[in-house]
Amino acid sequence: MWISYAAVALIGAMVALAELVSRYRDDPSGALLSVPAALYLAVNAGGAVAALWMVTQFRWTFGAAGESVAFTQVLVAGFGSGALFRSSLFNVTAGNQVIGVGPSAVLTVILSATDRAVDRGRARIRSKVVGEIMAGFPFERGADALFQYSMAALQNFTPAETKVVEDRITSLRSGREATLPEQVKSYVLGLSLQALVGEKVLMELVASLRPILDQTPPAEQVLLDALRANGGSEPRKLQALSGLQLFEFSRVLDALIAAGRVSVDTASGREIVTVAKAAG
Repeated sequence: MWISYAAVALIGAMVALAELVSRYRDDPSGALLSVPAALYLAVNAGGAVAALWMVTQFRWTFGAAGESVAFTQVLVAGFGSGALFRSSLFNVTAGNQVIGVGPSAVLTVILSATDRAVDRGRARIRSKVVGEIMAGFPFERGADALFQYSMAALQNFTPAETKVVEDRITSLRSGREATLPEQVKSYVLGLSLQALVGEKVLMELVASLRPILDQTPPAEQVLLDALRANGGSEPRKLQALSGLQLFEFSRVLDALIAAGRVSVDTASGREIVTVAKAAG
């Protein structure tokens, strides 16, 4: 009998293990080697053991007969304990919330608390590591290069995963996060990519790109050089001359105008961008 309980506890722990690995893909081993993770495995293993005890007490055979009864009971209790103990006997509506009454009321709280503890522990490690990797990384000049480089390095990414990172980059440039400091944007980009490629790969990719980005002049200097070489230009022509993408060109031009380094003349009925006299 003890073999059955040991087997069902192992199955319950393996199911919990799979859940944690799927949630913390950037470093599964780091997430598992923690006290909250051990508690999470123990709670799931205990739930599987309790489920097997209930199955044997009520003599549920699930249609099996003979020697296969015990084997079937172990499999059902091990893999079905999560669904059993996370279910509710009935629901109670309190205000705008629906509260489940049953085994889930206790187990869900325990599992949620341990899962959050694992996540908080990983957050401290991720923020420290990404802060070191992405320190000084130029977001505007390097975000697209790092993203494309990361996608090329991966072999098993899904379109949904890449879409999440693409949307985050877009939001950092033109969404509600657009006003964040560039270094903070680099940190957010690093955290998003680390979930896909992992810590070591991200470190190597950033290290490979830094020499190239260091040789690339800042976008502000590129736009000023294009103005000095070609004189006053319309914004659309200036963008083509500078080679900057539209969202980056608009950002840089607005920043240079605000700083008084370039001016926009509309006296001719057209917008003509020129280098301000004070800027040389």
